[in-house]
Amino acid sequence: MNQKKILIVEDDTDLAKMIANYLSRENYDALICGQGDKAINFVKQYRPDMILLDLMLPEMDGLEILKQIRAFSVLPVIIISAKETELDRVLGLKIGADDYITKSFSIKELVARVEALFRRYDYAASPSASNDIIAFDDIIIDRSSRNVTKDGLVVNLTMKEFDLLVFLAQSPNQAFRKEQLYDNVWGIHEYGDINTVTIHVQKIREKLGNSSYITTLRGVGYRFDGEML
Repeated sequence: MNQKKILIVEDDTDLAKMIANYLSRENYDALICGQGDKAINFVKQYRPDMILLDLMLPEMDGLEILKQIRAFSVLPVIIISAKETELDRVLGLKIGADDYITKSFSIKELVARVEALFRRYDYAASPSASNDIIAFDDIIIDRSSRNVTKDGLVVNLTMKEFDLLVFLAQSPNQAFRKEQLYDNVWGIHEYGDINTVTIHVQKIREKLGNSSYITTLRGVGYRFDGEML
């Protein structure tokens, strides 16, 4: 089995080497990039399976790097940052991060998050996952290829945005609490903030052209409104 490749974008050399060494012991192929302005080229040339991305970087900050990556790739991204405010976490998730962990974290926790994210990603892409089409009036969701189109145009969703959309769309006109969505899409044992559900719904709406498919039920959660074709 090929080693999964992880790009560590971190200007703290000692921390980056410590993470890389630990990941190597866990049988990952780890590469370090210490400058923000070189990160995009590293992604395109190295083609990693995941990125661990610091926010405070020289030349180009992590949020700008994430914006540029999301313009051409939906590969998993975990932000590792000294910024601990809710605003920073929310902003990172809104731009397209799959997870957010603050310094000082334990290396074991970081690796656990890496493994959990890979498990979800691998399962979603596996033949055992349901591969039928979910179709509505102007939206088609292909679970086998993980493609979404609206009015014939491809909608570029991150892994978690896609998983959340599928979960809602496969049970149209059914109300779900945010806790239910978090448990089913992120997992009951996942670390994180339940508000990430709201953030991901907002991003899905934006990418679908602010369509009226996902309805907010105040004090309850969300519902996907539509009739399957």
